[in-house]
Amino acid sequence: MLVRYLVREVLKPSAVVCGLLVALFAGYSWVIFLSKAVNALLPANMIFTLIVLKVGIALEVLMPISLYFGVILGFGRLYTDSEMKAFMACGVNPYRILLTVFSLSCFVAVLVSIFSLYLRPLAYEHSYRLRTEAESGFRISNVDSGQFYERRDGSLVFYAEAVDSTRHRLRGVFVQSEHGDDLQVFSATEAQEQMDPQIGVSIPVLFDGFEYKLTREGEIKHISGFSRLAIYPQELITEYRRKSESTQNLLKSDSPKDIAELQWRFSTPFSAILMGLLGVPLSRASPRQGKYAKLFTATIIFSAYYFTGLMVKTLVEQGTLPIVPGLWWIVLALGALLVFLLVPSRFTKVMS
Repeated sequence: MLVRYLVREVLKPSAVVCGLLVALFAGYSWVIFLSKAVNALLPANMIFTLIVLKVGIALEVLMPISLYFGVILGFGRLYTDSEMKAFMACGVNPYRILLTVFSLSCFVAVLVSIFSLYLRPLAYEHSYRLRTEAESGFRISNVDSGQFYERRDGSLVFYAEAVDSTRHRLRGVFVQSEHGDDLQVFSATEAQEQMDPQIGVSIPVLFDGFEYKLTREGEIKHISGFSRLAIYPQELITEYRRKSESTQNLLKSDSPKDIAELQWRFSTPFSAILMGLLGVPLSRASPRQGKYAKLFTATIIFSAYYFTGLMVKTLVEQGTLPIVPGLWWIVLALGALLVFLLVPSRFTKVMS
């Protein structure tokens, strides 16, 4: 009964914190991806998929945070309502409470390891592929008149004087495209987005215009007219991205950057356990303080741990820090802090 009661008291605030963090992260991602959609880089129907993938990627961090603050808030309420003192007065061993949190932290760590080692690379791979496919082309179905749109790498600029909403066409179109040291400029009476059945994507099609080939110095090399001209997506170039590489492939690599990524993936489950246990001594609060008394301190500790971990990861990638112990010394430092707080003489005093 006690174990179930403690688990319930931790899971309720953990679920609330996780929901809030997911909502905030999804909202932030929505703003970022929406700006790309406005710039005609991402189709609107792709944004939702990318947001889901981004949230899935972030869960390896959001779940430990939620458990950490869930322990602090849940046990903080038990302290402020004097229930923790009642448990101690009834002879409940403080380490039995700690063992309950440890078991719950291990369960969360298993979920985090699944996300970190397997699902996160898949989500990154799918996200990279969708964005590369979208940004290699150019969508004109939702552009506004009188505004310049530019592809991410600056290789294409698009402009339309007016929008004919009844015919779903753009009028007075200007397009500039880069090809090595040469520039291509297209001037067309109208343009429309059409589906190409061969490649299965929508492409801009220009009608009744002229093509100009120029040098960087502005010298005209060629002029030709056209009645219909399609602008096809750039050739997709597959880049090596370690975040989307499988854990099995990273295990075979001796690159410091790959090893740093691998250490990050394996360290997150241990961080989840340590953060969950750290919430127990940090949750102690008097009735006058309230259950939110230690939130500021807890936030500072987590922020210091997380951002120091990111900094160490970067230093290992750059070769500034050795790969052994690499990122693990941050985990060891957090473990040492936890051992210090859980010394029997200190821990029993905290719990009483």
